Amino acid sequence: MLHEAVESKLGGEVVVKSATVSGRIFIVERKVAWAVLTSAGALNFSAVLLQQRLVSREDVALVMAECRKNGGNFCEVLIDWGLVDRDVLRELLRRHIASHLQLLLSLKDAQALFVPQPRTYSSQLTFTLDELTQPVEPQHPHTQLESEVMANVKQSLEETQKIEGAFAACLVDSKSGMCLGSIGGNANFNIETAAAANTEVVRAKVKAMHVLGLKDKIEDILITLGEQYHVIRPLSAREGLFLYLALSRANSNLAMARFRLAEIEKGLSI
Repeated sequence: MLHEAVESKLGGEVVVKSATVSGRIFIVERKVAWAVLTSAGALNFSAVLLQQRLVSREDVALVMAECRKNGGNFCEVLIDWGLVDRDVLRELLRRHIASHLQLLLSLKDAQALFVPQPRTYSSQLTFTLDELTQPVEPQHPHTQLESEVMANVKQSLEETQKIEGAFAACLVDSKSGMCLGSIGGNANFNIETAAAANTEVVRAKVKAMHVLGLKDKIEDILITLGEQYHVIRPLSAREGLFLYLALSRANSNLAMARFRLAEIEKGLSI
């Protein structure tokens, strides 16, 4: 299916779905332009750049705002602004897309569909299938491998689902509202949408503390709804990130949930 998509003159996207993972692979001018993976612990590309300390969260937020305003390409804006070298960015992007492709191609129960669709793409950072199937050389010894971080985030999010009453959780970047990993949710509750919306709650509280002159830190924020509890816990060891946990109010112990979430936070390495 992927080879068929690459041979198509129109381009388009390959949609892949399995019981646990789904993803989309975008094809432009017979090359792979992007790959999006949806699974617990899956990192987006901006999170990769943050891990490599190539950009700050403020940089990411400003670049994304520029892209929304002018329709620019995220990677090309990073390069144009001189934030990341083109060759360095291209190799990181190749690794990122290649890792997503490897996972999607390894799925045994997946179904795939190619949707031909002409697409404009304002970047030259595209890859042939041969480039994406090359062996990935080991990263520098002092950098934490993306796969290790993903595994740790995934394990931590899975631990949240052992909390009585918990039905969804995610790890969120409060600067951009983006999820670094998520788990759970249902047709009536999209955890990633909820997290993005509640990023404004965190920002508002930080602003209020600044206005009031409070020299303190937020341990957690509790939102009580008629049928749910939502707990927001900023990471003490990594400023700008927070855990977001949704619980069913009818069968949860709030005190125990806050305690367990604090323990899970200690085990996060990112």
